[in-house]
Amino acid sequence: MSESERTEPTTRATPARPDDRSPKGTAAPLTLAAWAERQAPNLSEVSNSNPNATLLRHNLVAITDDTEAARVVALDFERTTTHDADITMLVLGHAVSREEHAEVDPEGVTAHAARRIALGGIPGAAICSLLIGLGVWLITESAAATAGAAIGGAIFGFYVTSVWSFVIGTGQSEAYEQGFIDPDAADAIVVALHSQDPAVVAEARHMVSSEEKVRLFELDERGQRIA
Repeated sequence: MSESERTEPTTRATPARPDDRSPKGTAAPLTLAAWAERQAPNLSEVSNSNPNATLLRHNLVAITDDTEAARVVALDFERTTTHDADITMLVLGHAVSREEHAEVDPEGVTAHAARRIALGGIPGAAICSLLIGLGVWLITESAAATAGAAIGGAIFGFYVTSVWSFVIGTGQSEAYEQGFIDPDAADAIVVALHSQDPAVVAEARHMVSSEEKVRLFELDERGQRIA
């Protein structure tokens, strides 16, 4: 066989091995659940409002063991964004046996509704009763008419202000709803706001009204704290 007829040995291309890197070689996005697992590997995920939530360039994270404080933070975060997917509530803890932990309304849904209704309804009933009753008395000077007007004003005021109090004090996002969980099952609750805009995170930090009950800090997309 002549030199020209010889063929160069061919090499077989090795298929690319799948890994956790994107085509540009950058690390795959870190999910909030993965970050939380690194921080507390001994705790289990009890609930997660957005299991696929990934850390963005700016993430404001609040950690607490108080379910009420977690719901307040979620509600504060709602007021800074119009997208439910921007907010995640992740509850870490352990399962609680219903047989061993028999309790009416352990998640606190009924208690929350009753508290919001009372906070808004009772003052509203008193104010409307006084104003309407006084107005009728000045016009008619009739005790019977005044009493009837005062009672009607109390009913009207209670209804209107209790509904208003419940609506403004209750979040509408999936993250907020995840806050209604048995406190005995929640050892750590993570509430996070994800954004590419630092101004949104700055506004959310300013909106948090229960900071004394939570640890509040900011993370980047790699899960590193931002000073």
